[in-house]
Amino acid sequence: MTTAGVQVGQRLELEITTVAFGGDGIGRVDNFVVFVPFVIEGERVEVEIVEVKRRYATADLVRVITPSPKRVEPRCPYYMKCAGCQYQHIAYEHQLELKRRQIRDVFERIGKIANPPIETVVGSPREYHYRNKIVVHGPGKPGFWTTRGRSIIGIEQCPIAREEVNAKLAEVSQQLLENVHLTIRSNSEREVWVYRERRRAASELDEAETSVEPPPTHGTITETILGNALHVPLGSFFQVNREVIELALGHARRIFAASGCKILVDAYCGVGLFALMLGDLAEHVYGIEEDAKAIQAANENAQQLGLARYDFYPGKTERLLFYTLRQCNLDETCLILDPPRSGCAPVVLKTLRERKPRQIIYVSCAPPMLARDIKQLVAHGYQLDRVTPFDMFPQTAHCEAVAELTRR
Repeated sequence: MTTAGVQVGQRLELEITTVAFGGDGIGRVDNFVVFVPFVIEGERVEVEIVEVKRRYATADLVRVITPSPKRVEPRCPYYMKCAGCQYQHIAYEHQLELKRRQIRDVFERIGKIANPPIETVVGSPREYHYRNKIVVHGPGKPGFWTTRGRSIIGIEQCPIAREEVNAKLAEVSQQLLENVHLTIRSNSEREVWVYRERRRAASELDEAETSVEPPPTHGTITETILGNALHVPLGSFFQVNREVIELALGHARRIFAASGCKILVDAYCGVGLFALMLGDLAEHVYGIEEDAKAIQAANENAQQLGLARYDFYPGKTERLLFYTLRQCNLDETCLILDPPRSGCAPVVLKTLRERKPRQIIYVSCAPPMLARDIKQLVAHGYQLDRVTPFDMFPQTAHCEAVAELTRR
């Protein structure tokens, strides 16, 4: 494939044929692919080429010549400059349609599954003002990374952050940061915490995958989920959209209740969210989590909720899953997998090929990694019953998905 004469700095008019997973639209010059952000399929646009590779080019949007009827006015003054959102220019119902189409495509291309059973995306009750946590960066005025990740743009408000988070952001935006992350986090009671985390000696960090060193040494949030109060250490992971995680938990409860399984194993369990919210339906619950503070909170949460029979193990799922499953009657076991964005490590998939619990509920914020792992599970004795996407991250190209697999 040639570059079709496409050069950096060149301006072109393109017809956008589709919007790919990740948010970029696709146009073509003599079958040579050009990726363009902030567009919608069916639009004709003018673009400027910024990078040319052997198989594709990337471009900046210059102007929309023929807009889609799905195009709306973005609410954020920093949109198209800040890297946080990719879809504010798209009507929300169409965002959901796009995400379903993209996930189906990912399962066909990466998972090699024909006609994958992808359900309609469950929308967020809040299209804006849903995030209970943001991380702003220094040095200088607190801000987010720009779209190409080369600098930081100072911000004073974020339309996808909750109102109480924005109120605190308005305060801290007047100060200057050193070489640190500043995390602003709230709970269901609208209480707000602000804490600093020193940045590793790194250049371009993905805010969704930011790694900090060291984490906060003290402090706990109380978060109410499905009417239950849970303790969450400040430095531990917790979902950013409370309303949507409650919808996903209700969905997981229905799956587990219908499975007939009596044992629940929650791998990468964090503070025990899935284990605790489904635990009343199980005869025994196991949890595995490498974050020591989170696993301590999981034990405290289990005691507080009156869970009868449970074991939460501190350590890596890669090391402990095999031994945990060895304690279980696999014909009565449902395994919940909720790994980080990178998906399951090879040793975890090897354990599942060998031990084969009756049912797996795989929760993922990275559909390509989910499809990759499910491809292996389907090849080794599992049937993919259904994938239900949940729009945990409106206005962005990200989406959560819950996959149900049953041992054949």
